[in-house]
Amino acid sequence: MRDTIIRFVSMLTIPILLLLYFTFFAGNRGNPFDEQRLPSRPPQRIISFAPNITEILFELGKGDNVIGVTQFCKYPPEAAAREKIGGNVDHNYEAILRLRPDFAIILREQVDVKPFLDKHSIRYITIGSESVGEIIDAIRLISKATFVQEKGDSIAQSLRRQLADMSTIAADTERPKVLFCVSRDDIRSGVITKVFAPGTSSFYNDLIKAAGGVNVLDDVEQPYPVISAEAIIRLNPDIIVDISASYLRPMPEAVRGDWRSLKNVSAVSTGRVYCLSGDYLMIPGPRFGLILEDLRSIFAPLPDAPVQDVQ
Repeated sequence: MRDTIIRFVSMLTIPILLLLYFTFFAGNRGNPFDEQRLPSRPPQRIISFAPNITEILFELGKGDNVIGVTQFCKYPPEAAAREKIGGNVDHNYEAILRLRPDFAIILREQVDVKPFLDKHSIRYITIGSESVGEIIDAIRLISKATFVQEKGDSIAQSLRRQLADMSTIAADTERPKVLFCVSRDDIRSGVITKVFAPGTSSFYNDLIKAAGGVNVLDDVEQPYPVISAEAIIRLNPDIIVDISASYLRPMPEAVRGDWRSLKNVSAVSTGRVYCLSGDYLMIPGPRFGLILEDLRSIFAPLPDAPVQDVQ
């Protein structure tokens, strides 16, 4: 049965670039403003512990106050020039102290950072990013903490409007079954073995629904289970979206070629396997609207056509 072919993966088996986003802890989401150590005055020297946090800060116009970021913070381009404070889990605490921050923003799951920040009296807040709603809440919370709440409310309202408009457009169209591949093994091997795909507790699931699709794993609560080729055949998606090229940088043709090994899957036989590339695809931040637009362009009714890429 289905339970025998879907296995759940630990964070250590996922590529390091994905650790930050694809190993969320399913905790109490609650009110994003509860139990937060909000600063009493506008912070001047901010440390960001994740790329999505960095993007939110720059979107809010607070980029000049960002003094430290992770090595994976590449957008916007000026963020890459900021001092580095380590990676996703290997934080450089000496570098952080040298930067003399007066405020830090961390992900909810980065609990290991809290004792350090408490010890050195560095105020901080935590954000979640497991769903589109949490991303929007994070924008509002960070805007409040940095004293630009009006700007944050405006961005949040714009994103909600985009979601609502997209959902309205998609409401009257046929909803295809979608497999969204965030990562997989053996790329360029010519076969599909293990695929990491979002379950219902992921922001990708929210975007698939808003764009007019049905997640083939809509009954799997885990955020990012790993499924086998046999499971994909049984699920038989109408559309496959593969974003492997967005972080491993293989040629799209190589990504496409692997999927042709599953010729009996509807998405493959009808030529509806899509390779997406772009740094925004991996980051649960304010650019999720770009992912939404990509998905809607794919889900819109189309005649049968060769497998294609969206750059």
